[in-house]
Amino acid sequence: YTWSIVLVQSIGNASTAAVALMMTGKRNFTGDVPARDWIIAGAAFMGAANFGLVSLHYIIYPMQVLVKSCKAIPVMFGEVIFERHVKLTVAKIISVILLCAGVVIFTMGKKGSKEETLEFDHKLMIGLMFVTLALFCDGIYGPYQNRIKTKAFERGAPITAYDNMFNMNFWQGVMALFVCLVTGELPEVAAFVSTHPSIVKIVAEYAAAMAFGQVFIFQLQASFGALLVTKTTTV
Repeated sequence: YTWSIVLVQSIGNASTAAVALMMTGKRNFTGDVPARDWIIAGAAFMGAANFGLVSLHYIIYPMQVLVKSCKAIPVMFGEVIFERHVKLTVAKIISVILLCAGVVIFTMGKKGSKEETLEFDHKLMIGLMFVTLALFCDGIYGPYQNRIKTKAFERGAPITAYDNMFNMNFWQGVMALFVCLVTGELPEVAAFVSTHPSIVKIVAEYAAAMAFGQVFIFQLQASFGALLVTKTTTV
C-alpha cells in the first residue's frame, strides 16, 4: 500500500506545517507562489517517495540504499538546470563524487547476518528502473524548491520553510489521494486496518516521526539549498 503510506505521511507533514504557519500568524498558506510551481515540485516529491517504496518490492533494501546514495549527482545537475545562476565548480563535483563513492564503499563493505545473493533477473531490472525514476525525481523536486525560493525572494515576498513544507506535502497528498481513489487502494487499506487495528498506533508513530524530521529538513533546505540537504541526509 505504497500510495496510502505516502498519503498518510503527507497528511501528517502538511498538518504540522499548517499549525506552525498559523502559530506565526500566517493565513496565506501558498506563500504567494503560483499553484503550478507547487504542483511540479509536489509531483516530483511524490515520485521520489513512491518510486523508492515500489522498488523495494523487487530489490533488497541494501541495493536500494546503494543506488539512492548517489542522488546527490542528479540534484547537483538539477540545480544547474533550474537555477541558471548556479554553476558547477570543481570543488562541488569532487565533493559529490567522494560522497557517493564513500557511501557505496561503506555499503558494499558491510557484512550482513546472512549472505544475500543478487540474481540479475527481470525483478532486479524492474527494481532498478523504479529506483532510477526516484533518482530522476530527486533531481527535480529539490532544485525546483530552490527555484521557487529564489523567485519568491526576487518578488520581495520570501517564503519560509513551513510554506515550503506545507505546499510540497499538500500537493503530494492530493495526488496520492487521487491515485488511491483511482486504484481502489483505500478500501483495501481500510479492510486491512479493521483486521489489524494495532497497525494504527504504528502508523501514527511513523507519521509523527516523519513530520518531526521534515521540520528540520525543510529548515535546512530554506537556509542552505537542495544539494546540502541531499548530502546531509545521504550521510
